[in-house]
Amino acid sequence: MSIASRISVSSDLDVVMARMEARKIAKEMGFNTADQARISLAASELARALSWNNDAPGEIVFSNATQNEQRGFQVSCLVKREHIPHRGHKHLAQNMSIPKRCLIGACQLVDESNIKELNDHQAQVTLIKWLN
Repeated sequence: MSIASRISVSSDLDVVMARMEARKIAKEMGFNTADQARISLAASELARALSWNNDAPGEIVFSNATQNEQRGFQVSCLVKREHIPHRGHKHLAQNMSIPKRCLIGACQLVDESNIKELNDHQAQVTLIKWLN
């Protein structure tokens, strides 16, 4: 895995920057226009979830992924554990927090999503979109 880019996220402007950077990298990797849009939207949803953290800026990391000679685009970040939706949510509940909605939406846009709870306060979110 090689890291292509890192973006610090603390405001709405950073969300836009994450979206633009994800689209640029996806295009460079050879993703079609529709997948570029999916990747950039997933990245912006993760960044949006991070922008709700008033404690400290978050960071979103874009990198290449490989598995069995298949190439992909990986987006990862650390989020507050309280923003992780409970397993089994198939739809968006109206009373769900915005960061939880963002994470659910981001996971639905990619081929693989992994949420790993690291401790009582943080979880790592990793999203991968495979190049066809």
